[in-house]
This record gives sequence, structure tokens and C-alpha cells, in this order.
Amino acid sequence: MKLWLPALLLAGVALGGVALAGGGAGGWRTLRADGTLIPAGALRSPAPCPPLRLPASWDVRSQVYADVTGDGSPECILAVWRPWRDWPITRWSTSGSPITTNHDARGDSAHIAVLKPGPGGTFRDVWVGSALLQPVTALTVLPDGWLVTLEGRYASGRDAPSVALSEWSWTGFGFQLDRRLSLTAQQLSTDAAG
Repeated sequence: MKLWLPALLLAGVALGGVALAGGGAGGWRTLRADGTLIPAGALRSPAPCPPLRLPASWDVRSQVYADVTGDGSPECILAVWRPWRDWPITRWSTSGSPITTNHDARGDSAHIAVLKPGPGGTFRDVWVGSALLQPVTALTVLPDGWLVTLEGRYASGRDAPSVALSEWSWTGFGFQLDRRLSLTAQQLSTDAAG
């Protein structure tokens, strides 16, 4: 199993009963591999995705332009809300769908999308995941290509603080959960050292 996270920076963090304000008087905190929080250094802004002509029904909540697939060229990785759709295969299944409740009161579900940008705002889907069990509120990609997400709850809404931080690695068919840590945060970034 991989060792978890170099340093990751969190804003608006509450861990172990201690509340820290990101960007305010408390500043940003770095989450170390052992799970402790320390004051953070300089932040590194993620590379923005090129402009894309996305479907009008998509509400992009977070994005980063990085190579998560390991093919040597960056992708646009998006945390997006869109109208919920069940798996097409459930039409032929007699058992219930496992993603039936993965949506908010408006009927929208949260997804991770990995897109290859093309000319003039076009893009090619590399991978767009099913409705997530816990909606992603923010995401970033570490220099080694690991996807790191803050996750909330559908009942809490799109702008609520997270309930977990998760680390994911690309499998070639999608993402595999490597680790999840319970915490509350609003924003996510990496430090200048990555």
C-alpha cells in the first residue's frame, strides 16, 4: 500500500475538535502523513483548465489541470454536479440500483470527470464517474498524480464544509480509494514544494 500524502494544505479545518480558519487569523494548515496539522508555508496555485464548452447542466465546483492518468499529458479533472441518472444496466436488472440515493434534493448528483481538452473548447471524455456516494466539494492533484478530494454529504448542500478528505489513485479504468480521513474543511491546495 502507498504511503499517504506528502503535505496537503487545508482551509477551514476542524480535526480532533480543534477548529482552524484557513486564510484568516489561523492561516492555512498542512496535513502531514501522520495525520497531524502544522502551520503551512506558501501555497502553489493549481494550473487552470483551458476553457471548455461543457454541457449547460454541469455545475463545476472545483477543477485542476494535471496528469492523473500517467500518460504524460494533463487532463482537466472536474468536480461537477449534474442531473442524476441511474446506471443504464439497471434496465435489465431485477435488483435495485446502488446509486439511487446519491443525489441532492434538486435531483443533482456529484461526479468526477477526467477530460482531454481539444481545440476551440472541445474535449474528449477520458472518464466520467457514476454518482458519488459522498459529493466532492473540492479537489486537487499532487505532483505524483494522486487525486485528493474533500467530500461532503448530499443533505448538507454544495457549499457545506467537507466531512472527509480522500486520496485516490488512477487504475486505468477509474479511481481507486487509497485512504479516507474524517475532517472538516472548505478549501484544498498543495504547498509550494508540492
